[in-house]
Amino acid sequence: MKPLVVNFVASAATIILFVTLAAFRVYFSLSFLLLYFVFTNLWFSAEFFMRAKVALYLFAIVPGGYALEEGNYQNVRLTNLTSPEDLPQGVDGVIVDFHRELSEAWLSFVSRCVLEGIPVVSTDDFVETQKGTIILEHLTTARSITFQTTSLYLAVKRIVDIVLVLGSSPLWVPLLLVACAVVRAESPGRVIFSQKRVGRKGKPFTIYKIRSMRFDSEKHGAAFASARDARVTRIGAVIRKFRIDEIPQFWNVLRGDMSLIGPRPEQVPFVLSFEKIIPYYQLRHIVRPGISGWAQINMGYAAGEVEAADKLALDLYYVKRVSFVLDFLIFIKTLGTMLTGFGAR
Repeated sequence: MKPLVVNFVASAATIILFVTLAAFRVYFSLSFLLLYFVFTNLWFSAEFFMRAKVALYLFAIVPGGYALEEGNYQNVRLTNLTSPEDLPQGVDGVIVDFHRELSEAWLSFVSRCVLEGIPVVSTDDFVETQKGTIILEHLTTARSITFQTTSLYLAVKRIVDIVLVLGSSPLWVPLLLVACAVVRAESPGRVIFSQKRVGRKGKPFTIYKIRSMRFDSEKHGAAFASARDARVTRIGAVIRKFRIDEIPQFWNVLRGDMSLIGPRPEQVPFVLSFEKIIPYYQLRHIVRPGISGWAQINMGYAAGEVEAADKLALDLYYVKRVSFVLDFLIFIKTLGTMLTGFGAR
């Protein structure tokens, strides 16, 4: 059985066990179950990524489509086809750009590959799986309809969010109290900062954070954060680096406004602006926004329209492929982000 399948089964079993014990009011150690959940996932995920690093796959490219950069893909070797008769032996898949019309010869070639059990993937899907992002130029109304999430997984994810937040409360509640006290001692103003953000299905909600900037930082209106933001206080820089300022958003998770993992919620003025200039921007609101997300860990800051479009491509990759495996990968990378400070703001 594949490591990530075992990973999923073990995690599902942990959740079922927790619900069963709680339903029958059987005494159990929540801390032990959480540790089991984390270490089991870490073990099988490590095995999966170690195996993936040594694998090498050969993909053949049908000519005339979107130009793929050779030698720029992990664990994949590309070869360009010149005619429908020269498919090399041992090929693991064929890449086709379906945004252009194929000749009858190449259509016949693609059909033959399907009959022989050779995977045929679109250029879009290949780039998405390799780069972890979406080609916005190829996003059409027809493709946007495919952005459908699995209701069952979202329901399970909601349960996992609540269990993890409540189960880890003995760890984050004391940290929250200490951080609030330190922030209040350094500068005047309210310790908890609230702001309107856009959530699932485009509905606004109030997000909460420990204040990391001067209390009057947005008196002139909303502004993008930057790597060396002058509005950030000394203590604020520390709690932002380690994401301590995000702890109050656990309340948003319990309320159902947010999830632990998902696209970061943007401020209302920014969303209204981006929706006018970036097609399909509203698709990022299909799922609940998260405390950490795919774009957040891979890109970090987005301080303008161009960077916002790049970040949207990453967010849409997550929305399209949301799964337990992807959520867990984001969780692991978020731990690294908390230690290095990359993407924190």
